[in-house]
Amino acid sequence: MLRFLAVDLDGTLLTSSKTVTPYTQQVLIEAQQRGLTVIIASGRPLYSILPYAEQLEMQRHRGFIIAYNGSLVWDCAEGKAIKEQAIPLSIVPQLAEAVSVDFRIHGYKGNNIVVQGKPDEWSNYISRANKMPLFETDDFAAAITEPQHKCIITGPPRKLWHLERRIRKQFEGCLDAYRSESFLLEVVPKGIDKALALQDLLKRVGGKTDDLLCCGDGYNDLNMMRLAAISCATRNAKRPVRLAATFVTDSCDRDGVAKAVQHFFF
Repeated sequence: MLRFLAVDLDGTLLTSSKTVTPYTQQVLIEAQQRGLTVIIASGRPLYSILPYAEQLEMQRHRGFIIAYNGSLVWDCAEGKAIKEQAIPLSIVPQLAEAVSVDFRIHGYKGNNIVVQGKPDEWSNYISRANKMPLFETDDFAAAITEPQHKCIITGPPRKLWHLERRIRKQFEGCLDAYRSESFLLEVVPKGIDKALALQDLLKRVGGKTDDLLCCGDGYNDLNMMRLAAISCATRNAKRPVRLAATFVTDSCDRDGVAKAVQHFFF
């Protein structure tokens, strides 16, 4: 009997228009009423995830949020972080300096997204997806005044691949970098991964991976999906994710997560 659902947001739980359908909402609320614990695991900041958790009534049903790809874990019922890790402020100037004019580096300040230089098309994508306004600055290091759970670098996919390798080498031992999309490079504290955060959370609540259904669509979901007794990819998932999954459900625009929960839980 499954006890836990770990689910990514964009491209998985959310439709292309960034919404939870009424049908998916109904299925997940009913599943929680029957004992399923929902864990939203996303690269998004907490501020951007909370409205969806509220829509799914996760506070009432004691759900959890893994935000920033694992650098913050949030207990919905208690309304507080139970684990967090951040990029030290001392490293931010070095990271900003490593990013050339071909790219844009983004961080977080309150409920705003800070961007170095004029926002590019991908900066606007991040802003729209997270429903957070952009704050433009010419001095990223000075504008960032609090430790960062993650930074995002955007740019042309081919060039970004080379930058990813350089950042991994330069900051080896203190930072990790990987792409959640071809044009999005996520920079996080060393050792941060959805899978590790999920493992730790299950230990805290007395859960096992044998009790876990995991749904995802992106490269940053792969390790998490490999943990689960049943790993489920949406039909729109990246090809390597579909190949790694034990089950392929319908697309995010056709209630894929709800259909997977109905198939394996009810």
